[in-house]
Amino acid sequence: MTAIEKTLLFGPLSVCIAAEPPVPTQIRLVHDLLDNYDKKAKPMWDNSKPINVSFSMDLYQILELNEPQQYILLNAWIIERWFDEFLYWNPDDYENITELRLPYDSIWLPDTTLYNSLVMKDDDTRRLLNAKLTTDTQRRAALIELLYPTIYKFSCLLDLRFFPFDVQVCTMTFSSWTYDQKGIDYFPYSDKIGTSNYLENEGWYILQTKIKRREVKYACCPNNYTLLQLTLYLRRKPLFYLVNLIIPTSIITLIAIVGFFTTSSASGMREEKVSLGITTLLSMSILMLMVSDQMPTTSTFIPLIGWFILAMIIVISLGTVVSSVIIAIQKRGSLGERMSKRALKFAKVLAWFTCTSLPPHVEKEHMMEAFDAPTPSVEVRPIQLASVKESVRNKWVSGARRATQRGNSGLALISDKSTDPLIHLSPSAHQQDESISPSAPPVPSTSPLPPPQTPGPADDVVSVASELSSKFLMSRMRPKSQKENTFAAMQSSIKANRQLAVAEFEWLATVVERTCFVIFVVAFLIITFGINFIGFVHWHQAGVEFGG
Repeated sequence: MTAIEKTLLFGPLSVCIAAEPPVPTQIRLVHDLLDNYDKKAKPMWDNSKPINVSFSMDLYQILELNEPQQYILLNAWIIERWFDEFLYWNPDDYENITELRLPYDSIWLPDTTLYNSLVMKDDDTRRLLNAKLTTDTQRRAALIELLYPTIYKFSCLLDLRFFPFDVQVCTMTFSSWTYDQKGIDYFPYSDKIGTSNYLENEGWYILQTKIKRREVKYACCPNNYTLLQLTLYLRRKPLFYLVNLIIPTSIITLIAIVGFFTTSSASGMREEKVSLGITTLLSMSILMLMVSDQMPTTSTFIPLIGWFILAMIIVISLGTVVSSVIIAIQKRGSLGERMSKRALKFAKVLAWFTCTSLPPHVEKEHMMEAFDAPTPSVEVRPIQLASVKESVRNKWVSGARRATQRGNSGLALISDKSTDPLIHLSPSAHQQDESISPSAPPVPSTSPLPPPQTPGPADDVVSVASELSSKFLMSRMRPKSQKENTFAAMQSSIKANRQLAVAEFEWLATVVERTCFVIFVVAFLIITFGINFIGFVHWHQAGVEFGG
């Protein structure tokens, strides 16, 4: 074959080969880097040296802080940096290319693990994308920067003793799970967690963040492990709990105290105050359930708000019991028993303390004692029926004796009814009854009247006997009317005595009510402001300590 024939035959083919575009430098660089690269091997020429990994976090949002289950859910951006000696290239050979991005699954990655994570699957925790490679001619290695978003759910032992004025310290622990300190050595890129892009949480302030490096020796392994501890100092915003728990509880308790210890009700009695206490306790139990839903199920401590609500429940319970005692005091007056002098004296002191006016009869006695004047007897003692009967009997007997003595002085000569002729001069019994009865008409005598005679001894005897008989019959008519008057006086005495007893014990119930009202209001104020002041001091000191 001649030269001309070869030219005509292979000429077009050489033109096609010469027209094929060249391979891009970046693709050629990737091919050159990954052709002999194995991502399963640690990228160090000297395997005895560790790979230094710097770690940084930029917090984006705190999604949840769960008190009952004691964990935190947050969203953050993580950046890990290390040098890979197997991915180094000379920029002069590749048109001065110094940066390159490769998929994360094509290069070696450190197995950085969150030790206190509650999610075991890595795909649910972080989303890996591409890695940025920057060549370093001085170290003859490529700087790898792996940036990825994460949602971490990790455990945090919460200290809720001062809830809702609590401050929480939560720590995340990062390290390698398979490499000890001789394989991977971690270092913090900064001493704080970044918060420049942080979205403020509605329930928590971030007081301070801190990153600390530690070396820990575990019993399972001969070498130390390098740990990075990222700490968050969080302070709760208590406004929600103040408005929805503390203030309503305080108002309910204060209204219950006022209802318990008002002087009287619309009906004049106090029985409905017990039902008020029971209703208030039911409402407090509902609030207690709301608080218990926010608390972890632990017996180690009782939160501050738990002490507060428990104290309010105790105050309401004691108020209900005291109201029952006051009702018993009020109803005791219906028994008719007066107050003793000692109880009256003590009640006067309480009345002065509570600015309660005295009953009219007690105030009158008090004024008489103040001026050293004889105290008028305002007490009406019940008249004993037996003593009344005895006094009536004694009066009747003494009157009969006096009449008998007077009659004996005029009838000294009368000794025998059968032999004394003067006895026949006295009127018969029938005639005596007719002469004594004021309503009986005079009976005319059918026999001729004897001639008038001068009054002699016999006439005096007859007149004395008639007077004695009339006094005897009148004395037998008196006891019936005296008994009726005695019973009426006794009934009025018992009624007046009971009215005074009712007034005294009603006044005593009012004094006890006002005294208990003062005591319970003071206890309520001490509990309300004391417990919340303790929580506020702790809350404020934490802000000062951590620079919040």
